[in-house]
Amino acid sequence: MSPLNLLRHAPADAVSRLLDRSEPLPAAADVVIIGGGIMGCSAAWYLARANLKVVLLEKNRIASQQSGRNWGFVRSLYRDPAELALAAQALSLWPGLRAELGHETGWTRSGCLFLCADEAERRSYEAWLAEAGGRVSDTRMLSADEVSARFPLVSPRTEGGIIAESDGQAEPTLATLAFARAAVGAGAVVLEDCGVSALDVAGGSVRGVQTEHGQVRAPIVICAAGAQTFRLLQGLGVQLPQKVVRSTVSLTAPLPAMGLPCFVGYGLGLRQRPDGSCIIATDAGTDIDLTLDSLRASRYFVREVMRNRKGFSFRLGKPFVNDLYTRLSVPKSDWAIKPRDPEIAPNTHRVRDNRKRFAELFAGMPPADIVKSWAGNIDVMPDALPVIDAAWPAAGLIIATGFSGHGFGLGPAVGSTLAALARGAEPKTDLAPFSADRFLRGAYSRPYAAI
Repeated sequence: MSPLNLLRHAPADAVSRLLDRSEPLPAAADVVIIGGGIMGCSAAWYLARANLKVVLLEKNRIASQQSGRNWGFVRSLYRDPAELALAAQALSLWPGLRAELGHETGWTRSGCLFLCADEAERRSYEAWLAEAGGRVSDTRMLSADEVSARFPLVSPRTEGGIIAESDGQAEPTLATLAFARAAVGAGAVVLEDCGVSALDVAGGSVRGVQTEHGQVRAPIVICAAGAQTFRLLQGLGVQLPQKVVRSTVSLTAPLPAMGLPCFVGYGLGLRQRPDGSCIIATDAGTDIDLTLDSLRASRYFVREVMRNRKGFSFRLGKPFVNDLYTRLSVPKSDWAIKPRDPEIAPNTHRVRDNRKRFAELFAGMPPADIVKSWAGNIDVMPDALPVIDAAWPAAGLIIATGFSGHGFGLGPAVGSTLAALARGAEPKTDLAPFSADRFLRGAYSRPYAAI
């Protein structure tokens, strides 16, 4: 079966598949990008705009995994200080993207608010703000009275909060598709249903990629394959300590305007969309689906898991069976491709809990009727910081992965950074904290925050 060009994406693509009319796989490119999330698609746009021949390969659909399943926050608030320069760069790009790309992204400068449920949370946010210093703008602590005055819908008496007025929100799938469509318009080739099974490396340098439909030669390969990145690197004999956790998200029916920024408090994350519907999810718990891969690199995570064991739920179920089936029935060379569209079930207990938390937090609001719920596999690193690195472990290979559930808002800045690395230019931000070998060197610390 031939891969599909994004411009023929549903419903016409079904006909293209049957009639074998889809685009052929290019033999060569200046840059190959693995992964159709916001990192890969934004990099494709910036590179195509610079007149490079770009081929982006996605094993399923654009924005089908983390980039289409996240909360849609675009924030600097309470990020690890190492990420603040990237966050500032991203926040400078988001407002102009609709005009630049020619497609809607859903960007709104709504602000971002974290509530303090107790004095310990307040001290934590105060310490972060002091450390962030001049690296964040329009960000300040709120007293309990200010929270009550500005956000009267919040029912519990709080210990105040912290707000970043310049933060905002965007629609995850819409924004990722906007980058992909703009990249195609600028000359990039974006192919769906075309998974990469291996990186082609010889003499210490990347030579291209091997896909399920054939080889694409390129002197530069950007690997932004999300949770499958570690598998592609394993083929080079490199062990990246990347793990996967599952997060559950729900969409409510439209509700009256709440007048809230992007919101986190009392274990609930919330974003009200322009039509009044709300994205709600817990920030108080994560599911870990046990598989035969669970012990890999566990030494990097076990201490943090034990410290926060109340926040993790270990589950043995269908993911274990699916993993076993893949190992027994699929050649190892295809493990990075299959399952192509993994079935990721939401945790129904968390769905009920989110609805309950919403009712307790906003007692004056109508009940939050859940329209649908979904889950996403989040690739995480031991320190919850991403890997953004070049020439490791091979010249010409650029890696962007491990954004640990808070990468969407950074997407435009990361894409711009990856494009700069691919062109041999100097990135605008210091990438030293994101080096791929920091774990082997022991040059990392515990996660700064849980969000």
